[in-house]
Amino acid sequence: MSERGFSTRLNAGDTVFLRPIGPQDRAREVEIISRFSEHSRYLRFFSGAPTLPDAVIDQLVAVDGYTHIAWGALDLDVTGAPLMGVVRAVRRGRSDEADLAMGVLDCHHGKGLARLLMAAVVHDALAAGITRFSAETLAENAPARKLFKAIGAKAAGRDGNVVTYAFDAREVAARLGEIGAGEAMEDLREALAAHPLPRRKTAAA
Repeated sequence: MSERGFSTRLNAGDTVFLRPIGPQDRAREVEIISRFSEHSRYLRFFSGAPTLPDAVIDQLVAVDGYTHIAWGALDLDVTGAPLMGVVRAVRRGRSDEADLAMGVLDCHHGKGLARLLMAAVVHDALAAGITRFSAETLAENAPARKLFKAIGAKAAGRDGNVVTYAFDAREVAARLGEIGAGEAMEDLREALAAHPLPRRKTAAA
């Protein structure tokens, strides 16, 4: 999957490399989790712990592009190109629905990274036959809820402080196309067009 990666520049001036992530990014996953602020880790993982169990890290990098799709942004302005953010979709069993999750380091908020990475994940998810997304976020996570609503999410339930959102994948793709993310979004479109994934149907279909 590495040949689908490309470099671009964010509106804020950061030089980044976007690509699907996988087992080779295990150390980067561990590092980015440790670099989240305690509050951001709580919002993302519902826990403020600076580390996650090895089994959870193993799941985060077990990406196959079909049941688990994940794209990351690597910071080319920093030695070692650490992860700046990751968006992932994990299929529910053999269905056409996937759980959507995102995390961008505090210092890179407001740069359009979440939208950019989500556009890549949604593109690959549609190619893999995923048509619906579900995402859970804490009620206090205003930025995530604002983004979810902007891309067409509908509140589907609430359990205490956890709000569940439901998305139509095609609507999300269309909304992200309308919102855009400047030159970086154009670079993403060109990269995805240059290396298209074969469309695959779910086993249930």
